[in-house]
Amino acid sequence: MNSSKHKKHTVQAKRGIKGEAFFESLISDYALPHHIVGSKDIGIDYFCEWVYGEEPTGILFAAQVKTFSEKTIKLKYVKVNKGLNGLDEYEIRNPHLRVKEETLHYWKGLGIPVYLFVVVQSSTDNGEERLDCYYKRFAPILTWEVKREQIEFHRLFYKVSKGNLFIAFKNPETQTQGFARDLFIDHVRWCYSKGSITYLDPRIIGLNQFRPDSVLVDLFTKYKEQISSAYKKTGEYLEQVK
Repeated sequence: MNSSKHKKHTVQAKRGIKGEAFFESLISDYALPHHIVGSKDIGIDYFCEWVYGEEPTGILFAAQVKTFSEKTIKLKYVKVNKGLNGLDEYEIRNPHLRVKEETLHYWKGLGIPVYLFVVVQSSTDNGEERLDCYYKRFAPILTWEVKREQIEFHRLFYKVSKGNLFIAFKNPETQTQGFARDLFIDHVRWCYSKGSITYLDPRIIGLNQFRPDSVLVDLFTKYKEQISSAYKKTGEYLEQVK
């Protein structure tokens, strides 16, 4: 390896380490991050358990973290996602954000929410380093039969950092929206996709946006076929054990 390639590799490695450290510092107030280390790249950098107060909640999610210099990506602001998580939505373009087919297959087999976190390194007007974090949800993709060529890997990224703070709730006082909202919805998606109509109380993760006994009609309708299939099979099993 010549000196220029070695220098480039070293810079990228340092940037990646810094990005993962930033992610851990952000998420640590709301989750226990377990770093996956080793030579084999399985497409997951962290398995995390959401924590509310001092109590682990049992809600797990997986995270892949990628770090880029602002010069190596195209970042475009789209809008505020008012009706859903309330966060700022962006498009982020870089060839390395495309997820391999085998990685998507592995993520689907995990059966838990998976997120791609992108850390962007930039400089302020004062020449100081700045790090910002964005995430993309993969549960809507993994729980549906979506072909890889139909996936828009550059779309639907949400900014989840404000300085060194993680936006777990868009409104901290009412504890609504933010990343916690998406985590809960993605938890429900996985339950519904497996034919289960039971899921954890959103209050467990500190989210006050939904009633514990409410039916999420829009989601229920999308996974109606899987739920109906499980209901039918349950009835058949019950008939056999009478």
